[in-house]
Amino acid sequence: MRFRVQKLIRDGLPQMMRDQGLQVFERRLENDGEFIAALKEKLVEEAAEARDASPDELVAELADVLEVVHALARAAGLSLEEIETARETKRLARGGFDERVFNAAVEAADGSPAAEYYLARPGQYPRED
Repeated sequence: MRFRVQKLIRDGLPQMMRDQGLQVFERRLENDGEFIAALKEKLVEEAAEARDASPDELVAELADVLEVVHALARAAGLSLEEIETARETKRLARGGFDERVFNAAVEAADGSPAAEYYLARPGQYPRED
């Protein structure tokens, strides 16, 4: 049986899979744009796995997320220092998550920039009225 995978995998996996008797049909993503797009999809995949992880699985899943972040940063020509500086700047301006603030909803006046922002993202912010 053949199964469609269509995703970026770790470098050592093809050989590990072959060692298990699988036939693997891989290719190298030479195009930078294609590679970065695949890394972004991988980030979403790994984040979902971290979201669904049990407490015992969480460290391994977060390690996977961090591996993708490192690879994406390198591919985009960013340093981890740049990312950390941006994180710190955002934290100073907006805060972190230390106080565990959860926003259930917002109400914005029709025609306001905030309303336009939320209306432009209906999948992320569905209307409640």
